Amino acid sequence: MAKITMLGFVQQIAEAIESDEIDVLDETLEASTIMTILIQTYNEVLDRRDWEFIRDRVVQLDERDAADVLQINQLRIPPNVTAIQCLRYLSKEGKYTDLTYMQPCDFIAHLHGRNKDDATITTVINEDGVPMYIHNHIAPTRYTSFDEESIAFDAFETVRGIGNQIADTVIVGNVKPLPDFTNPAAFLPIPERMNSLILNEAIATANYRLRQTQDPRSERLARRQNIKMRELEPKTQRDNQEVHYGRRTRSGR
Repeated sequence: MAKITMLGFVQQIAEAIESDEIDVLDETLEASTIMTILIQTYNEVLDRRDWEFIRDRVVQLDERDAADVLQINQLRIPPNVTAIQCLRYLSKEGKYTDLTYMQPCDFIAHLHGRNKDDATITTVINEDGVPMYIHNHIAPTRYTSFDEESIAFDAFETVRGIGNQIADTVIVGNVKPLPDFTNPAAFLPIPERMNSLILNEAIATANYRLRQTQDPRSERLARRQNIKMRELEPKTQRDNQEVHYGRRTRSGR
């Protein structure tokens, strides 16, 4: 199936439920509702499983929020990263190394075992008033997450800047593509063969919500396409050989 623009999706859904012709995404209230259904369908389908095309993506962490400016040993997990498979950090020697994940309790014990009065220690007070003793002269080797929204490191190198730097991070993990739903000419950033699944599920939902009727054919096609996508999705031999049991959290647990 060829790529479909945002406007194309809305037009095909509208045609399937016998709506008025649509030329602009928010042309009518019903057109806006159809777009909302498309967005919800897209998110529901992508959240259904860890599709191969969202796995093993390479990105970096995000800057600290303004409210977290004093948490210099923390960086934000991008909102579209749904799982972290590994986290690497660049040292001043120019070498990336894999960091070891620690459970929050073990991480705090790791930090509190240090001498807070040592010149190589910077004390960072978290938002709840708990001190964390962070090495300020070496690259981190350990990390954790207290809220599944940010990463806390056990060290940073002052010579590279104040606190941990996003440019020094590398994540390999699951990254959910974020489409530009406001651009009528944009495409959904998914494999083309998934377009039919999204389209038929959106048509079935639109019929139910806007026409209070069911569309057995679209529902049947969506079920078939969902099964087919699961069978045909892997493209590499490596993916065909892998077996995955369950989904990791963002922190790698």
